[in-house]
Amino acid sequence: MALTVRTVAGAASGTIISLVEPGGRRSMLADRGANLDLRPADVPPPAPGGHLHLSGYTLLDERPRAAGLAALAAAAAAGCTTSLDPASTGPLTAYGVERWLADTTGVGLLLPNRDEARLLSGCADAADAARALAARHGAVAVTLGAEGALWAAGTTLVHRPAHPARVVDTTGAGDAFTAGLLAVWLADPHGDPAAALDAGLARAAGVVGRPGAR
Repeated sequence: MALTVRTVAGAASGTIISLVEPGGRRSMLADRGANLDLRPADVPPPAPGGHLHLSGYTLLDERPRAAGLAALAAAAAAGCTTSLDPASTGPLTAYGVERWLADTTGVGLLLPNRDEARLLSGCADAADAARALAARHGAVAVTLGAEGALWAAGTTLVHRPAHPARVVDTTGAGDAFTAGLLAVWLADPHGDPAAALDAGLARAAGVVGRPGAR
């Protein structure tokens, strides 16, 4: 897929500052900068039968929202599989849960953390939340921090424990989990979900043991 770069006059590149506490817990300060000017025309046509993974942040601001929706529509038209990381509970609440769920109805795999799953489903229990969201999407993988992760699809519910790790910095753990899980799931969408969860958890464990999102 050919990628192009467009300069946005007067805007800085997007920047995130990660503040890490002892024990690895982190918070972030974000300036999305030129990312907020993402437009539908910037979205390249997807390869037929490929995969689109979309950050939920793309949908949570009115400026790039149209580009995110255009990407999802183009992926569906091209017969692509899709996955989505909801982002975080604060922006989701401000945007509106029902509105967000309506925007993402066609997404095949949802990848929330526990708090996001609870917010989007209205369920306090993570397993109940995963099942409820799986009724709207094809499959759901919920990250549970030190407790591992859950997979829900149809009548299937699978839990896998976190891999042992000395936690230094949790920045990037969720993205690493997504990368590991998608690599296995996309290779065999009908395979063992435990293997996909384990792959994601292994990647996450490798990230949290060192500083930075690498």
